[in-house]
Amino acid sequence: MSVLEAALRSDSALLSIAAAQERAEKLVARAVPGERAPLARLGGRVSAENVLSPTPLPPFDHSAMDGYALGGVGASFEVRGRLAAGDAGARAPLREGEAVRILTGAPMPEGAVAVVMQERVTRAGGRIVLNRPPAPGDNIRRRGEDVAAGDVIVPAGGRLDARHVAILAASGVAEIAVRRRVVVGLVSTGDELVRPGRPLGPGLIHDANRPMLAALLDQPAIEIVDLGVAPDDRPALTRLVSEAAARCDLIVTSGATSVGDEDHLAAAVMAAGGALELQRVALKPGKPVVAGHVGSTVLVGLPGNPFAALVAWLLVGRIALEKLAGMEPHPLRPLAAVAGFSQGGPGGRTEFAPARVIGAADNGLPVVEKLGRGGSARLAPLIAADGLAVIPAGRDEVRRGDAIGFLPFVAAAEL
Repeated sequence: MSVLEAALRSDSALLSIAAAQERAEKLVARAVPGERAPLARLGGRVSAENVLSPTPLPPFDHSAMDGYALGGVGASFEVRGRLAAGDAGARAPLREGEAVRILTGAPMPEGAVAVVMQERVTRAGGRIVLNRPPAPGDNIRRRGEDVAAGDVIVPAGGRLDARHVAILAASGVAEIAVRRRVVVGLVSTGDELVRPGRPLGPGLIHDANRPMLAALLDQPAIEIVDLGVAPDDRPALTRLVSEAAARCDLIVTSGATSVGDEDHLAAAVMAAGGALELQRVALKPGKPVVAGHVGSTVLVGLPGNPFAALVAWLLVGRIALEKLAGMEPHPLRPLAAVAGFSQGGPGGRTEFAPARVIGAADNGLPVVEKLGRGGSARLAPLIAADGLAVIPAGRDEVRRGDAIGFLPFVAAAEL
């Protein structure tokens, strides 16, 4: 019996979820290289550098609203002009008792001490009388009060969205360095698998894992390579793994991670010159997870059953992808919740089950109920689920009202 087989068959070899996540992160020596990208192409990408603002924000003192810029303190002021956004500013400083009609965004004239809202004055001809005087500095947005020149406006390792594009554009930055897309190769294994859309013969099933993972990874920071279905044949799987390693940063397989007669992944990886580190994880479902390298390419092997593959990817596989993408890996953390069901305990493995929120407990926590009869190959319960109920290992039983965890699907939607 090989070391791999012995480890797979020994319950003592189970890794905690945290230990498996740590090992998945350590598999990645470095993130993929960077490249330049313009503002219009930044959504969903990962920043590869700390971006410093070349200019303060705001770049000059300006009015926060429509009103009058006041020169000094008083109750009555002479209006001597008008300033709108885009104007260069008053040519002469305001003197005591003078005011300028000013609109939102207009530069503050020299000598102005405050802006009074237009609703708080009475204007008669060329003068205004203040109904309520402002405090010094009121309604003025000061130069650099939001961002000082040289401040980090986009940190390295962050997934970029419209917020980042807004502050970059406001700072005058037209492009930044981002990590290039992580090339992820997806392969399913098994002679029984048929591509969706093709007819089934006796004993055959449609491949759900590869389309599921492709949908999950369809993101701007990722380039997906469809490696197809590999047969239960060691030489064929070895060739596929070798060829994939030459073009991918990460290979994600499903199936062939156990020790059955047709489970050839471990042998194929080693025959391709790689090394496979076992990650038999205390997950229910999703226990047979393996990971390793083929050259500089990382390989993550998921279980063959679809729900088990989904859980194993969300909890373990995505950690390696985040590190490759240049992000700080952030393991998914379940929210506190209350069980709306009763069942026996999960034993030595943390159980994940499709669940939906059915209300709130007296303490405000969501009450969740499990859906379906369980089983790693069942998919229908996922359709009605809001996320996954998380039942910690070591419990003898779970009773209605007990504290459990809940992992919303929205928390696992990216990378």
